[in-house]
Amino acid sequence: MRESYRWREEIRRRLEGLAPAPAREAEIIEEVADHLEDDYQRATACGASEAEAVERAFASLDDGRLLAEGLRSVERCMSPEPIVPGTARGRNWLADLWQDLRYATRMFRKNPGFTALAVLSLALGIGGNAAMFNVLSAVLIRPLPYPEPDRLVEAVNTGYYPPGGLVALERQSRTMDVAGFLPGVDLNLTGGGEAWRLTGSTVSANLFGVLGIGAESGRVFRDGDDQPGKDNLVILSHALWQDRFGGDWGAIGRMVNLGGVDRQVVDIMPARFAFPDAATRFWIPLRLDPRDQSAYWAQRFMPVIARLRGGATLEQAQHEIQSLSRQMIGLYPYPMGRDFNAQSTVIPLQEFLVTNLRGRLIVLQCAIGLVLLIACANVANLLLARASSRQKEMALRTALGAERSRIVRQLLTESLMLAVIGGAGGMALAGWGAAALKVVLPAGAAGWSDFKFGWQVLVFAGGLSVLTGLGFGLAPALTAFGQDLAGVIKTGGQRSMGAGKARFRSALIVAEVALAVVLSVGAGLLMRSLWRLAQVNPGFQPQHILTLRVSPDQSLCRERSRCIALYDELLRRAHEIAGIHAAAAANTLPLSGNVPTIPVVVEGHPYAPSERTAPLFWAGAVTPGYFRLMHIPILAGRGLTAGDGEKSAPVIVVSAATARRYWPGENPIGKHIRPVFQDAWRTVVGVAGDVRQYDLANRAPDFIPGAIYMPYSQSVESDRQMPAAMTLIVATGAEAADVANGIRKLVGDLNPNVPVSEVRTMESLVENSTQQSRSMAWLFASFAGVALLLAAVGAYGVVSWSTAQRTFEIGMRVALGASRRSVFRLVLGQSLRLVTAGLAVGVVASLALTRTLAAFLYATASWDAFTFSSVSALLVAVALLAGFFPARRAASLDPLRALRIE
Repeated sequence: MRESYRWREEIRRRLEGLAPAPAREAEIIEEVADHLEDDYQRATACGASEAEAVERAFASLDDGRLLAEGLRSVERCMSPEPIVPGTARGRNWLADLWQDLRYATRMFRKNPGFTALAVLSLALGIGGNAAMFNVLSAVLIRPLPYPEPDRLVEAVNTGYYPPGGLVALERQSRTMDVAGFLPGVDLNLTGGGEAWRLTGSTVSANLFGVLGIGAESGRVFRDGDDQPGKDNLVILSHALWQDRFGGDWGAIGRMVNLGGVDRQVVDIMPARFAFPDAATRFWIPLRLDPRDQSAYWAQRFMPVIARLRGGATLEQAQHEIQSLSRQMIGLYPYPMGRDFNAQSTVIPLQEFLVTNLRGRLIVLQCAIGLVLLIACANVANLLLARASSRQKEMALRTALGAERSRIVRQLLTESLMLAVIGGAGGMALAGWGAAALKVVLPAGAAGWSDFKFGWQVLVFAGGLSVLTGLGFGLAPALTAFGQDLAGVIKTGGQRSMGAGKARFRSALIVAEVALAVVLSVGAGLLMRSLWRLAQVNPGFQPQHILTLRVSPDQSLCRERSRCIALYDELLRRAHEIAGIHAAAAANTLPLSGNVPTIPVVVEGHPYAPSERTAPLFWAGAVTPGYFRLMHIPILAGRGLTAGDGEKSAPVIVVSAATARRYWPGENPIGKHIRPVFQDAWRTVVGVAGDVRQYDLANRAPDFIPGAIYMPYSQSVESDRQMPAAMTLIVATGAEAADVANGIRKLVGDLNPNVPVSEVRTMESLVENSTQQSRSMAWLFASFAGVALLLAAVGAYGVVSWSTAQRTFEIGMRVALGASRRSVFRLVLGQSLRLVTAGLAVGVVASLALTRTLAAFLYATASWDAFTFSSVSALLVAVALLAGFFPARRAASLDPLRALRIE
């Protein structure tokens, strides 16, 4: 139909006086012909004949309305009535929008390279921010899955209480309903098949009521279920119920043997319930027996949570718990320091759960936010470059009567459409991003293992797309104003962008580079910190060592000789398994995060009455051969031997740091230490090299000033019993799976009710100890890599565009005798100036901003000179790379062709 009525010929005739470039003329003819065809189709749809439809289409071109309104598509049924808001003709903005979208789509198809680069830049920025928002929402924003979660609080600042203290708080508090829990209780589930080692929690009977959680099918604990003789109950997690009982509701009411005690299953918790963490598989009642003063007042110090009562405020609860803690000191059956728990306070439970994560997540959110800013600046630069090449098109539209506001709206529509497409691509990347960000969270953290993308994330991504579209699209849209129409049409767009706009593009690149420098310096500091952490000597050699947790019930060790005999026989027979060269056992492994402690008295160092309690020492229980197998050096005296038996004189080995702290300049051999609950002194017979027990960074808790090793046969824990569960440590060159199977069979032969679990190598334990530092460093490095890539592309784009704009000038220079080398240096120098300016700004900003990373660094200052120098060298390389290709093209330019461009 278009060819029949010669739309194209008529439009071409009317453009002859303007003499546009052939490519631009073809684009204008295509666009206006589309609108004329649309007008023709609307007219025929309204009942006009073909002749009338053609006449009306040409009329829209004759009276200038089509061109004057920026090629606007209007609904034309040619009715004489005025446009009334709310009628079909009053809704021209819909037609305008549809036309703008169609035009933007055609423009994107004609420039696939530009479109792909812009969309990819935005997808990376928006997708990363959407993924980070999803994590932040799950961890910091999303309410806890309990009724009225804002009224749940946790005691902090040494807010740990024994069972007797918990009861006192429950009875005396007027502002809170108080409950306690003891996490990390490991017990064996036996009978009815293979023995399982499970992690659970001991809780006060009212815990579920405080949380507001009811029964799933049976009943939760009731008042009185924590009394002796009534506490043989258990509640199972949904996962344990599925795995062990196959989802059979008949499990409720059944008796199970847990930790050597027959307990009745009274309820199955919902699948979504995970308190205090996702690793919890069961809950048993806390036993409250005032007759056992040791258990009631001296053991099992536990955290406390509470629910604010109606009308009570957080401030009132904070004052009350401090007052009650001071009053409680007189209830203890042994002397307590005056300031014991005096600083206890309460904070919202959700705030407590994220205390150790908030800083890390906020830093990551800021980092990924910088990536989005760089992406926006990069796309703005791309759009500005494209706008400069479209100046003649815009000038022609304006000359033909188009309103500038209409052109601005078209350009903003293109920007928003780019942002929406980039946002859609970003959501596709966000799932991967959330999985990558998840590695910085603690394993098994309650409520944080499931990052579902809800409507909040979609709204966030959509809103972010619109804001970024407006942000990077505003500057190119504003270039539609203030153009010299005659100059643009006369020059065809060459050298028509003003110096101010060129400086603005350069400023965007400087900002991009500066932001990339900040991210690169942050990544460099974290990587350097990680490298130094990897160089740390952990105090032992982890190579070719396999570990397995052997966990008999604690009841087995009521007779110490039974546990001693079990491990003696296990170690003796382990040497007979093919591939095992040496074997030993310990109650805990270095770097495992497990910190067994006992309160001790150090001879000659009595603790002051003002101190809260006796010093707590890390207390290892090891078998002979442990130091030799782990390659832990004995610096003085001797190690532990088979002669240090149950009936022998009690001995210990201390760490080198403990010896330096308590006996500086003295010989520690022959000194004495004892647990506070024992009268017999233990003689120091050796000094072992320091081992990073807690983590590689040696961030041991401040309240643990020393470390001791006891022979297993003489060992004792804070509950005055010897440890039943031990880790078997074997030196082997065989396959780990074969060795593990052999040990499982051996343990099963010795005692079928003893589970073997946690099979892992010491090398993996060392690697896991740096997991969060490593993941954060690599995430930052990924952000910095994307930022550098975008900055390099942006710098290349500006230098390449600037070189193209200066084609005539460069041709003139060469024609007047300038050498190719000088032209090459001229263009390359522009790239270096841009990047160097951004580098200078970025270094200054980094000195101020990277201080926030100090808490995540090990043996690395936030102003580390090596890191700043390396980043500077990297940015100079980026500048050289970004400027090389435009400089080479400029140097090879034919001056005759360059002069003919004008």
